[in-house]
Amino acid sequence: MFIWDFVTWFFGFFVTFSCLILFFVVFVDVFRDETLEGWAKALWVVFLVLVPFLSTVIYLIVRRKSMAMRQARGEEVVHDDFDFTRP
Repeated sequence: MFIWDFVTWFFGFFVTFSCLILFFVVFVDVFRDETLEGWAKALWVVFLVLVPFLSTVIYLIVRRKSMAMRQARGEEVVHDDFDFTRP
């Protein structure tokens, strides 16, 4: 029984850790979004705090395209900042 207790604990830890990371990614993306006004951001934050799992899933469904565009734009800026050629 010991191995199954370990596997169950490890799976639970993995799911919890994944949900926490996803929650923080969505939380940061709410503040990075330039199209949302102040009250909309406040409502998303309140919704994220009160019902974290449900609101994270809803945010990912509703705002997935704009979230992906912001992520791609952020990576583009990082690549533009670094010049890999030597003088």
